[in-house]
Amino acid sequence: MSVIFIQKMISKSNKENLVNYFNSIKFSFWKPSLIFYLLAVFSFLFWLIIGPSSWRNVDDYGTFFDVIKKINSFESSNNFPLSSQIAYPIDFQSIKPINLLQATLKTCREGWGTYPPLWGFIYLPLTIPFLKFGLDWTRFATLVVGFISAVLTAYLLSNNITTIFYSFKDKIRIKNFQRIRYLIDFLSILIVCFNPELMLHASSYMPYQLPAISTLICLSLFTSFYTYQIKINGSNQTFSNKTFDIPLLYTLLIIWLSSLLGFQTIFLYLGILLASFYFLFTEKQPLKIIKKIYRKNSVIFINKKPKFYSTLGITFSISLLLGFSKYHYFKLISIISQNEGTAQWAYGDGLLYKLDLQSYSLNTNFIHLVHAISRLASLSIYPFRNGQGFSSFVLFLFVIPSFVFLFRVTKLSRIVALIIFSVLLITISFSFKGNYAFAPSRHNIYLFPCFWIPVITYFVYLCDQAFYNFWNFKFLLPISLSLFFTIGLFVSTNSVNYTNYQREKLYQMADKSNIYPSTIGQHDLWSLYWTHGDKEWSSVVGKECSINNRITSTNLAFIYGHSEPLQLNNEEQRKSLEVFSDGCIKKSDSLQIVDSYEFKRDIHFEMDKFVGWSGSSAYGYLISKLN
Repeated sequence: MSVIFIQKMISKSNKENLVNYFNSIKFSFWKPSLIFYLLAVFSFLFWLIIGPSSWRNVDDYGTFFDVIKKINSFESSNNFPLSSQIAYPIDFQSIKPINLLQATLKTCREGWGTYPPLWGFIYLPLTIPFLKFGLDWTRFATLVVGFISAVLTAYLLSNNITTIFYSFKDKIRIKNFQRIRYLIDFLSILIVCFNPELMLHASSYMPYQLPAISTLICLSLFTSFYTYQIKINGSNQTFSNKTFDIPLLYTLLIIWLSSLLGFQTIFLYLGILLASFYFLFTEKQPLKIIKKIYRKNSVIFINKKPKFYSTLGITFSISLLLGFSKYHYFKLISIISQNEGTAQWAYGDGLLYKLDLQSYSLNTNFIHLVHAISRLASLSIYPFRNGQGFSSFVLFLFVIPSFVFLFRVTKLSRIVALIIFSVLLITISFSFKGNYAFAPSRHNIYLFPCFWIPVITYFVYLCDQAFYNFWNFKFLLPISLSLFFTIGLFVSTNSVNYTNYQREKLYQMADKSNIYPSTIGQHDLWSLYWTHGDKEWSSVVGKECSINNRITSTNLAFIYGHSEPLQLNNEEQRKSLEVFSDGCIKKSDSLQIVDSYEFKRDIHFEMDKFVGWSGSSAYGYLISKLN
């Protein structure tokens, strides 16, 4: 319909009409149903009950700790990490607002590790100010920000699938469109907000879930434009008060912003470009339309008399996005130039998901690829840690007919399926050529929509065509699915958390100690005990090593790590202890372990059992010098 409409406008051979047409382009989005709001509230309460993870690794607290370092650097003449005073827990109530703002902005500009700078610009300003109330407040603020991103993801997913289903109306018999909308909203919230992989990362400073928003926004560019064209060319009451519109310019700004949510979005846009080329050269009519537009004089598609506040807002938004883009692409170029790639742990145990034509045969690469795709499908939908192998097999078999279904029904669903296939193809191609791991890990949460959309669409179709004839199915399906995903999220997140008993054991040891000799880490360098929460912070604050407070036979020091146990004869660990305690505990010191609590667990934040590093163990020690 949009093609016919464009042809009518261009046939007038009038530049003003062309400008007016592009000014009139809008994208229609479905308003969430009551079911969506109710489930969003329920899932939010459930996230609060689960709470932030009870332990943290450097990938999580690293960004937050960078801010703490910078706050201290403003208030001290010393240089980190040459003085434990700088990196040591500070009195959060004494933080000066101006120093907090400076440290936050500086951390956002520089970025942390290989994380996109925009992650800091989103998370830090909304969470760091809560430090004035304590670490627990900051951690729950992080969880709230992550939950908002999850709800936005669920909404965009529902919007895309709802429009795809509406396009089916003239092709297949749909019994009750409104009932289908409720089911789509229900499944979208359930699959997104109760996904443990997504929840664990969204509620931390490693928000790998954000690029999934980019994927869904790009797909919305096609589905929501279709919705608007149907809306303005028809009188169907289905759209009455059930959609809202976003103008073209604002849509482009949103897409621009979403492109900065992850470095993986480069695969996303290359995939869309590939799909567009295929569609244009297989559909002759759109190609002719583009040629006609190209022959016209260039025009700027803005209103002739924009409102002052609108112009000011757009100018400010563009300036802000230019700044974000500068930091984003400078960081991306730096990563590429330094040949940095995905960490080896992301390829799985025994490099199970590694794709490499030079190192492996075609048969081995094919097996690795099937493993990766099936496990990604399982990771995106199945909420339990146990049974991932069986679920990956079942879901892989369901994904195939789901894609075939999308390709066959309507032109819109075929476009969406083509884009999804192209994005997967581009990602897999770069995995063969470069240092990127196409594996069931946090790095590929942005690919979850590529499985969510076909699976949910096909599942809803089957429900509508077959199962909804049974009245009891209307009640059994939502109840059983709600229980399944709720229990799955609860069990999966708690299996990686410390129990209250384990936290209390560590706290008692830390509280009993006289010294906490740590700056950025202790013996394993990936752990920082006091970043876990208020109680942990209070147990070590004021116990920094100094001339008047050194480790002796009676003056005990607390050592903690989550990835490996302390071994006093391990040279590397002793070297780390000396460096990161500023010489408080020297490599040559004779030490003994007075008390200890060791708990070993190989379960990771990553849901796939073959992927992960450092585990979620707990190793706490009270050490002293030998007489």
